[in-house]
Amino acid sequence: MPTIGPIRVGTNVDDGQFRPDVIIPSWLASVASHVVMFCLITVMLRGCVTSGAVGPKAGDGSFREVGLHVKVAPGLAEPAAANEIANPAEAVRPDDGRPGQEQPSMLGEDAAVNELLKSSGKSGLPVLGPGPVRGTGGQTDATQWVKPTGRRSDDPSQTGGFGETTFFDVVAKGNRFVYVLDRSGSMYDHNAIRIAKEELVASLATLEQTQQFQVIFYNTNFVELRGADDRPQLQWATDINRTLARQFISSVQPDGGTEHMAPLKKALRYQPEHVFFLTDADQPILSARELNEIKTLNAGRSKIHCVEFGRGTELPGENFLKKLARENGGTYRYRDVTNFGPKRR
Repeated sequence: MPTIGPIRVGTNVDDGQFRPDVIIPSWLASVASHVVMFCLITVMLRGCVTSGAVGPKAGDGSFREVGLHVKVAPGLAEPAAANEIANPAEAVRPDDGRPGQEQPSMLGEDAAVNELLKSSGKSGLPVLGPGPVRGTGGQTDATQWVKPTGRRSDDPSQTGGFGETTFFDVVAKGNRFVYVLDRSGSMYDHNAIRIAKEELVASLATLEQTQQFQVIFYNTNFVELRGADDRPQLQWATDINRTLARQFISSVQPDGGTEHMAPLKKALRYQPEHVFFLTDADQPILSARELNEIKTLNAGRSKIHCVEFGRGTELPGENFLKKLARENGGTYRYRDVTNFGPKRR
């Protein structure tokens, strides 16, 4: 806008001379001009609104949302809205207490055992973590002690209460369990290894998350279940630890001879309340000296339950497995493997 100089107001005389009457300062002239322009603009806008050229007045109708569309370069995926998931199939599912689908193991898993495990897991238990911390006997929500069958544990004031499980009809109640299973080559015969695995899986499925377990397979050596930290130790019976147990159980295949003492002694080092010991080997037997060594090492802390896989009708009399169970407060069971299936050729 050009600079406005002083405005002179006056009259012209006959001789052509200008005679000023009033001199208006330049700043006052500038203010006056802006006020005039503002008034003109206001009148023009009011006229537009009253004529309806702009659109409906406030309150005449609902508002419409206006969005911005960002054009994306060819070859690039269009970004999803901030509060939407681009692909619902890729959304993270909430934790429902059940383990997700697992990738197949590279260790030759047993399909029958996998199917049994898929149908025998308990829902509603934590997936992650090693398990509950052993408590001090404080009061806990009573629903924690309800077993899947609806029966309550006997003493919920103890560390996790006493849960119950069975293994080949041996009923055991406690907090710590160790399973010792023969994996020698003869366990291939009559599907003995498959029957043993299925029974083991079913037994683990009935444990409460406040109980602990360990699984040992043996021939002339032994292998143990290792947890998420790759350490052989008692595992809490959470869903994730039973999943690790499934992978371990499925990977074990029968081979080699039999040596009973080393895995039995290792099982007792865990100081469990119950040891389930399964073998199909009548040779080598445990001598009287070895049976006494086991009894001394145990010192009455663990009940050793023995399951014998034999061939044909159970023979009368006492063998080393019956003695082992009797001297350590356990139970003996006999199973005829010829009822499991045909002999391996």
